[in-house]
Amino acid sequence: MQPKSPNTPSPVGPIPSQGPRVVDPRDVDTLAYIHSNKFITTKLFHQKFHPHHSLWTACLHLNRFAERGLVLRARNLPNEDSFYCLTRPALKHLAGLARILLSSEVRSPRINLFEREHDKRVLAMRIQIEEAGGLEGLTWLSDYEMRCGLRMDWKKALIQGRGWDLAGARLHRVHDRTPDGYFEATIEDKTYGFALEYEHTAYNREKMAAMVLNLTRDFPRAFRLIVSRDKDHALRMLEGLGTFLKGDPRNKELWGFSFFGKVSRIPFQRVPWVNLEGDYLPFVKDPILKNLPPSAEASGDKPAKETA
Repeated sequence: MQPKSPNTPSPVGPIPSQGPRVVDPRDVDTLAYIHSNKFITTKLFHQKFHPHHSLWTACLHLNRFAERGLVLRARNLPNEDSFYCLTRPALKHLAGLARILLSSEVRSPRINLFEREHDKRVLAMRIQIEEAGGLEGLTWLSDYEMRCGLRMDWKKALIQGRGWDLAGARLHRVHDRTPDGYFEATIEDKTYGFALEYEHTAYNREKMAAMVLNLTRDFPRAFRLIVSRDKDHALRMLEGLGTFLKGDPRNKELWGFSFFGKVSRIPFQRVPWVNLEGDYLPFVKDPILKNLPPSAEASGDKPAKETA
């Protein structure tokens, strides 16, 4: 009989602990992906790795990782989605395969109870962009990786199997503010960089100033995508940042705004990303305007663009 909850232990019985030496090669990339985000939840693991199977299949896969000592599980409430992060033996095993870089102080990542809903939503957006974004050659650098000192060129080398070329690379903790993600991808033969910032709770002026400084200093040529919790917060952020940058006209076209409900559910290029002037960013596909009758376009009777 199937257990009532997918979060209950596997019904197939205990699996002998074999240690990370016998990790299935097919699971190496999966474990490296979990580490790149610091953690993953059962539902997000299902969305990323088993989208065409049941949630139970994803649960069994994660339970096997836990029983082999590869991941640690954390859950506060009985019906809450479980959080999984890699154990120290698993981290050392991946480092030995040149699939990840580690600092000299190896320990399992810690999940911040006050930030995990924010971090879970960032991961949900990442998975949606990766799996349904229609972007070519996408490489994602998470905020966790950036804070650990990982660079984009190192991340690409690890993904491409050139990790041994990084033998002299050393991770150093970064104490400056980082965005929630940075990714590069090709759209219609043109390469773009995107720095993503998720506003889960409303930013005050001090936090907004820190965000602007970080994004303009460290990502001067990337699109700065600001995702708010909902549409009302997105409109407030667009207006507030427009006022904040009123005296600085540089690269205003690089700022883009939307909200979580859009970014986490529809393909990346269909998200109505708008800049500070209310215009769509250049990579956005706009079926509304493309299908507009010529007479309406000539008369200027265009439908209002969705602001976020």
